[in-house]
Amino acid sequence: MTGERRAKARGNGEGTVWKEGDVYRWQVTLGYRTDGKRITRSGRAASKKAAHDAMNKVQADYSRGLLGTPERVTVSEYAERWLRRQHEVRPRTAKRYGEHLAYALEHIGSMRLQDVRPHHLKDLLVKLSQRPMKRGGTMAPITQAHVRTRLRSLFREAVSDQIIYANPIDGVKRVKTERHESAGQALDFDQAARLHEVGAALHEAGLCRFWPALFTAVSLGLRRGEVMGLTWDDVDLSGNVIHIRQARVMGAKGIETGTPKTVNSRRTVHLPPSLVAVLQAHHAHQAQERQALGREWLGVGAVFSTELGGWSHPDHLNRALGAVVAWSDPATFEQKAKRGITREARARLSTVISAGEKLPSISPHDLRHTYATLALRRGVPVEVVSKVLGHAQVSITLDVYRHVLDNERRASVIDLFAELPSRPAMPPAALN
Repeated sequence: MTGERRAKARGNGEGTVWKEGDVYRWQVTLGYRTDGKRITRSGRAASKKAAHDAMNKVQADYSRGLLGTPERVTVSEYAERWLRRQHEVRPRTAKRYGEHLAYALEHIGSMRLQDVRPHHLKDLLVKLSQRPMKRGGTMAPITQAHVRTRLRSLFREAVSDQIIYANPIDGVKRVKTERHESAGQALDFDQAARLHEVGAALHEAGLCRFWPALFTAVSLGLRRGEVMGLTWDDVDLSGNVIHIRQARVMGAKGIETGTPKTVNSRRTVHLPPSLVAVLQAHHAHQAQERQALGREWLGVGAVFSTELGGWSHPDHLNRALGAVVAWSDPATFEQKAKRGITREARARLSTVISAGEKLPSISPHDLRHTYATLALRRGVPVEVVSKVLGHAQVSITLDVYRHVLDNERRASVIDLFAELPSRPAMPPAALN
């Protein structure tokens, strides 16, 4: 090799210039590949000053995060890497992330990550809006929005990894969605009262073990996993409060006890007197079960435990709610009440169930929406409802229940002059 010897190797973002024959060469080390090889940028110039200028420009771009490393990774390959890094979210959430990305990878998965441009992603969203879905129809706007959100996170991490210099999703408009559609179904006041009457009667007859859990869910707007994750250490019946500290969630090996959904989900909620009474009776009944089983009692401390004192699967809440809805139908009462209940319980149930109509089919999460909707309609401040629900921000509550608030605003319009005595109409003053 002729000319000056190359300078000592530098760190990432640093560079070196050396003369080689009649030209000056420069080189910058940007980092290292997964196989340990260096990732560099280099060039040549006619003079030493020109070489330094070119190298300084690359160094400046690198320090500002505007210089991506020249990897040939595809979108599909990087998506796998990105999904493996989502270890802080629940397995079920990570699975949903993968499902959202799969829709995008059908179209851009084989592209090199650095080749993706905003126009590719705009075309992608158009194709997704026309994509047939298994349940019929085309992809819903909310699903398209989820796909865009996942891609934004994926490309943002690629920028952080210095594989690309800018996030191409930033040039793509957000998908318009009707946020309040995600609020699900909520019972009205009469239906909520019907739920309470039927559920309490079934529990009294020994036909709905988890009615206290359902009543807790609808009284406080708790998530299904939060209800089934409650322990007696979380319940202060003398102080009339419940501390939400954990939840029963889907883990890598099935249902397990984990942290609540968000930081704000860890909260303290005040109990209404009706719920305190239900929980006191439930605690006394569980004490009798524990005494009857003796050493066989598992004693995990769950408020809504199995008959052996172990953790209950969250699906028990779904089945219990389904049973209450089914029993609420007067047309099928005689068929259901043929066996398994005493004559006195049958008479009591007959009186309750014949006094109303069948409840709509709902899920445990709809009980959460029922609490929020009825609380807002009764004038509870949205900030209070948001804290009880454990939403990360009040804006989430406003978005999800905007339709409820809009209806209440229309109903509360006040005519300040409605009660004033009427006055005869006066002709307008003549203009001079």
